[in-house]
Amino acid sequence: MAMQRVEVVDVTDAESARAYIDQTVLATFCRVLAQSRLPPVEVMRMLASALGATYREVVGAHLDGRCPCGWRPLPAKDIEALHASLADAAGPKQPDDLNTMVIAGRA
Repeated sequence: MAMQRVEVVDVTDAESARAYIDQTVLATFCRVLAQSRLPPVEVMRMLASALGATYREVVGAHLDGRCPCGWRPLPAKDIEALHASLADAAGPKQPDDLNTMVIAGRA
């Protein structure tokens, strides 16, 4: 297997983290879709499964106090929040929503 090039990215806040994750997930989706010829929804299910497995692994590292960050997982609430985030992101956006509008210029 060939080594993949790791790109150094400056992730300094929530906005840059979101943009980096969005770009990474989309690039991964497109690569798997093109190479596998699987249906798009199947690849999306795989992404959702990978996210669930990542959550489970991170919870495992936090339940026994190995991580010094102080986060305490609440699986029922966390999974509910993940479901809501997926539904919100996947659903149609209202065109008049100020959060989705592109800034046209400066005043």
